Amino acid sequence: MSHFVNRKIIGCLRDEDLSFTELLRKFDGDSNHGKFGYHLRTLKEFVELESTTEKYRLTDRGKLLAEVIRDFGILTSGGKEASGYAEHMKIGDHTVALYDNDDFKRKISFPFLKAGLSRGEAAVYVVSEDKLDSEIREIQKYGIDFDSLPKEAFTVMSAYEWYLRKGKAKAKTIVTNWQTLIHEKKKAGFAGVHAAGEVVVFINNGRSEELWRYDELLGRQLAFDLCALCLYDRNVLKEKYLSRVVNCHGHMISKDLIGKTEVRTLQEST
Repeated sequence: MSHFVNRKIIGCLRDEDLSFTELLRKFDGDSNHGKFGYHLRTLKEFVELESTTEKYRLTDRGKLLAEVIRDFGILTSGGKEASGYAEHMKIGDHTVALYDNDDFKRKISFPFLKAGLSRGEAAVYVVSEDKLDSEIREIQKYGIDFDSLPKEAFTVMSAYEWYLRKGKAKAKTIVTNWQTLIHEKKKAGFAGVHAAGEVVVFINNGRSEELWRYDELLGRQLAFDLCALCLYDRNVLKEKYLSRVVNCHGHMISKDLIGKTEVRTLQEST
């Protein structure tokens, strides 16, 4: 869906079935039949030709995809829109960020954390234990100077320590720990907490079900003074769990999908 032609084809067929010629007319007179036919072929799982009417229509998967496009609004240039959206997240927002490399993850999480600091909130960054030192260096390269910040303004923590050891990999315990931390930060004079956390440690340690329970317990809108950005590695997250993850969050950020989410009941087979 990174190509605008593919997205527009799905959007056009959402409302009505169309012939090849009718579809082509939707593209401002583009007469390159060969290239347009290529795009239709790439969408074979989502678009089919009805033999009796000679018109293209959406398959069941195509209808689902059309809903996703409609609900999120797809942006394609990636980093700039993603970072801008992350910067505008506020207390109470619960957002899932899907990344497939560390560079894109940082383009989301660093502006998000910096925005929290600018509003007088404490920033908490929960990362894989083997990345603690490298992420601290990258944060400093980004321009966040720990030495110039108030005491306890920025905390970098091990995901294994926070979620599995201290949190005992239990949803209720982890949420309680967040509430305790928020109370401590507010007592220190901060307005709340902006927290970005890598969650791959759950999956790598066989605790995926507890991760889903944790996100569900937090809810699509947070009930305490926290703005949460849950960082999911797409290289690890199985596709069949994607809808469940998205349903737990009020917002979603990825390279292609950015915006508010709606709860959908999706069959795992799709």
